Amino acid sequence: MSAQDLDDLVQQLSQLSGLKAKRDIQTAAAAFPHHPFAELGLASCLGDDAAVVPGQTGSLLLACEGMQPELVRDDPWFAGWSGVLVNLNDIAAMGGRPLALVNSVWSAEEQSAAALLEGLRLACDTFAVPMVGGHINSHSPYAALSVSVLGVADGPVLSARAAQPGDELMLLIDADGRFYRHYPFWDAATAAEPSRLQNQLALLPRLAQLGLVRAAKDISMGGLVGTAVMFAEACGLGITIDLDAIPRPAQIAEPAWLSCFPSFGFLLAVSSAQIQPLAEQISRHGPLIGAAIGRFNASLDGVWLERSSQRQQLWSGTTSLTGFAAVARS
Repeated sequence: MSAQDLDDLVQQLSQLSGLKAKRDIQTAAAAFPHHPFAELGLASCLGDDAAVVPGQTGSLLLACEGMQPELVRDDPWFAGWSGVLVNLNDIAAMGGRPLALVNSVWSAEEQSAAALLEGLRLACDTFAVPMVGGHINSHSPYAALSVSVLGVADGPVLSARAAQPGDELMLLIDADGRFYRHYPFWDAATAAEPSRLQNQLALLPRLAQLGLVRAAKDISMGGLVGTAVMFAEACGLGITIDLDAIPRPAQIAEPAWLSCFPSFGFLLAVSSAQIQPLAEQISRHGPLIGAAIGRFNASLDGVWLERSSQRQQLWSGTTSLTGFAAVARS
């Protein structure tokens, strides 16, 4: 091979699109700490093909959330923040604590990617959970974000399928917040102290270890009522909800409150014997509200809303919602 041939080959290879695309990683590399688990040595530095995380002895939990395209496009910072928050809530709902997160970021240019990464980084710092890897493309025809989280349950796993007939349906929520802009998101987190948020996140694992909660689901985009439907579908029981028992911030319309996505909100299945000790645990966490708002019932079908002496069915158990139905009880 002549010197000219070698020079031509080098020029050709240096212009490979797959090589140049790796430059997008610099934006993410600048956003997150490079050695989240320093105690594990050199291999735990970010930048390899997979992340190294500390070994665990409990049940591993894995979750993933994709953010709404409209939110990613219109408010990338909040989309990044929310991408972390919703994943941490998914782990908490199972009675677990989060270990690490990864992400996938797609954007048309670096500026919007930077806003997404800024939201991701701030949420990671706020909740003290590291981002340990992911994928980034800043030359995409569209903007998108997904975030995944690895967690561990040191005690019982709070599966939604574990609810029992006669259990109380409890609402656990931080109502000390506001709606975020024009979105149906109840934000009690972006302006809160990190210590408060970290303590709240640790509450569900503690309740699981103490045996105070039998099952749980975090309130998601379906709002309180939509989450109740998923809960009922998973456990195969009917659920009654007493609308007058649901605490609601002043000046907030009932439909908006029942359908919003709270930054910290869970539905719990709790035996009647554990109501008082559960209330004592919740009372130690400042603005958190715990309220019995309904009951799991084996003789009812689906989800029913009650007010005074009136009752109306919201959803029939004969209609599939997610397709993840109850399993036979042993």
